[in-house]
Order: sequence, then structure tokens, then C-alpha cells
Amino acid sequence: MDGVYNMKNKLKQLFSLYVEDIFIFIGLIIIILTTYTVNAIVANYLLGAIFVLFGLIISKKLPKK
Repeated sequence: MDGVYNMKNKLKQLFSLYVEDIFIFIGLIIIILTTYTVNAIVANYLLGAIFVLFGLIISKKLPKK
């Protein structure tokens, strides 16, 4: 029984670390899907801009070795 509690505790810690990232990701998905319903060309530009921003953010967060 202790192993199950330990696993739940670790999952709770992991979720609490990434909860804001999950909400941001869900929000971006909703924005992109809504833009696709309005205009596909604009949505492709939006998707490209988001990927560029994600690339810049990830490159800044990764430790330099």
C-alpha cells in the first residue's frame, strides 16, 4: 500500500510542476483550432509563430554544456 501512496505523491508533485505549462498548451491548441475555423492561412502563420516562440523558449531554458 505504501508504493501506491508514493506513486500518487510523485504524480501530484510532477503535475504541480507542469500545471501552468499544461494550461498554456491547452490554451494555444484552442486558439489555433479556432483560427483554423476562421481562416486556414492565418492559422498556419499563427502555428508557425508559436513553433518559433517555443523554439526560442526551449533554447533559453536548456542548460548550456
